[in-house]
Amino acid sequence: MPARHLPNQLNDSNPAAHDEATRLRKLLALCSHLSALAAQDADLDAVARVLAGGIGTSVAILDRELDLLASAGIAEPEGVMGQLREHAGAAAVDRVLLAVSHHRRALTVPGLTGSERSVAVAPVSVGQEFAGYLLTRSSRDAELSEDMRLLGTEHAAMVCGILLARDLVIAAAGGRARQELVDGLLAAGGREDGEVERWAQHLGLDAGKEHYVLSVSLARPRGGGLDATESLVARLARDAVVTSRTDEVVAIVPVTSGSAAPPEQARALGRACAAAVTEHHLGIAAIGVGRPTDTAAGISRSYTEARRALAVSERLGQFGGVTVFADLGIHRLLVRIPDIADLRSFASEVLGELLDEDNAGGAEYVSTLSIYFEENSSPRRTAQRLHVHPNTVSYRIRRIEEITGLSFGLHRDRLMAEVAVEILAALRSRP
Repeated sequence: MPARHLPNQLNDSNPAAHDEATRLRKLLALCSHLSALAAQDADLDAVARVLAGGIGTSVAILDRELDLLASAGIAEPEGVMGQLREHAGAAAVDRVLLAVSHHRRALTVPGLTGSERSVAVAPVSVGQEFAGYLLTRSSRDAELSEDMRLLGTEHAAMVCGILLARDLVIAAAGGRARQELVDGLLAAGGREDGEVERWAQHLGLDAGKEHYVLSVSLARPRGGGLDATESLVARLARDAVVTSRTDEVVAIVPVTSGSAAPPEQARALGRACAAAVTEHHLGIAAIGVGRPTDTAAGISRSYTEARRALAVSERLGQFGGVTVFADLGIHRLLVRIPDIADLRSFASEVLGELLDEDNAGGAEYVSTLSIYFEENSSPRRTAQRLHVHPNTVSYRIRRIEEITGLSFGLHRDRLMAEVAVEILAALRSRP
């Protein structure tokens, strides 16, 4: 008898062995098909469909929070965990899920009665990280045995882990590329070449709109504060390009046409961001806003302005809230002086005796002078704001000139006094 005819005769004489071999070949074909998905541009839905077709059952893929990622052969996939707990008992299901996640091996959840079908649960892992679960439900007319179904489920879970890892790598690479584009824009330094425009296009910035930069810094941030703040800013400014950097969250925000003026739009967004950070207990937010620009190259300038606005608020002891660069006035220059004591010294030399008079007798010379300058040297308008007679204002101005030795008819003296008043106003909140 030729040897090549022996297996057939054995199989003919042993139908059970023949059926087992058939099932094994089917399992191997299924695993081979699933493995091929790992090398293709497949997704979790493809894994669920192949697995469901290969073992003739329903399939659900869940993340670690038990949210559905993919499914096949399930009438109501969103309620899969509720169906499972109803089918097998909540306590049993929870124990199995805990064991699967802890030991990283597939287990079977039996039905409450012998007539109910079992559910196989396999862990989905990405490297050393546990990522979720793959569930399959036994079928009454399934060709594969329970053990084979468990093996197929476990193999499919491994493939899911490979696909998720691939997606993470792609997302990470995309995130790095996006971060490099943002960093390039912010550091462009006014470059006027096509490269900067291409960076902006790759980020999805609309060349037909103005954009401004908003920088969010946190004082005493909680753990994960910057990442959480990035998410909050992204939700509040859905059209913006938002990213976290070493010590800040940066948003490149398009100006909305037909709405409020750009500075008001920026203030409103900044206040909303600060309130959201406070509401979520992430720390204290200080927000700087640069001026809008209609070019990609100008985004770098707007970012520099946003950072300077933050520096002004921090330098002057007013960390927190929204500081718009366009509102800073002369403080744009004052913040560049390295030693704040020099500012105090200058203000004291120019107006120090007025401060002594105010402190001694409550004369309110400094506040009168500040409003006088704001009202373009008009005694009448100054008097209206102070609720005094114009002659009182004129008298106070003459006394200020006598005390300080300045003459406001001279441009140099007037300029020195205005700068000193601005410094005192800025330093008022400092100790």
